[in-house]
Amino acid sequence: MLLALLVLHIAAGTVGILAGFAAILLKKGQQLHKRIGWTFLLSMFVLGTSGIIIAIAKNIPLSMLNGGLVCYLVLSSFITIRAKTSSKSIVNRPLFGFGLALVAGYSYYFYVALKSSPEQIGGFGPGAFAVFGLITFYALSEDVYFMLCNKTSRKALLIRHLWRMLFPLFMATAAVFLGQAKLFPAMLAQNGTLFIPVVFVLLSLLYWIVKVSFQKKWASVEQ
Repeated sequence: MLLALLVLHIAAGTVGILAGFAAILLKKGQQLHKRIGWTFLLSMFVLGTSGIIIAIAKNIPLSMLNGGLVCYLVLSSFITIRAKTSSKSIVNRPLFGFGLALVAGYSYYFYVALKSSPEQIGGFGPGAFAVFGLITFYALSEDVYFMLCNKTSRKALLIRHLWRMLFPLFMATAAVFLGQAKLFPAMLAQNGTLFIPVVFVLLSLLYWIVKVSFQKKWASVEQ
């Protein structure tokens, strides 16, 4: 059972990373981009859910929480692009509650990590739980604003969509190329080649957020 889940996890991650890179490179708004986006969404959701189960079985709390974070971000990103119905979506509140549970989980294990060695909690120290916990907390604060506002600019919606899609891609890419560097030829790790895809995703995230932020003539959207 665990082996089958691991194979599914690897397959979903591979498809998700390829689809994510394709979505970055393709012209935005086209039908092909939308189809690739759906592929990315579904594969990342499978990656996250399978990751949660595997992490529970292997007792790796950070991976368990990060699997949940991937699911939370890609689902809320998808809801965001449905501008006319997004704030009224019936999944907003459950997703928000799930996000709160993630923050509580990161906070709890941060506290545990302060008093434990990394080996006792899956190999990660308090810093890792703090970083991802703060990112989740920021996403939740953004959700509160999004749900309470009657009008939201298309710029804000697009930025929300972009970072919630690209950050999970960054997590997955870093997990494969840096977290599993031992699976690649040693030369690639030694000369820094494995950093290239990770840096590419990070720079793409920053590029699109800056580009959208400085574009003018964004209308407001009634939610």
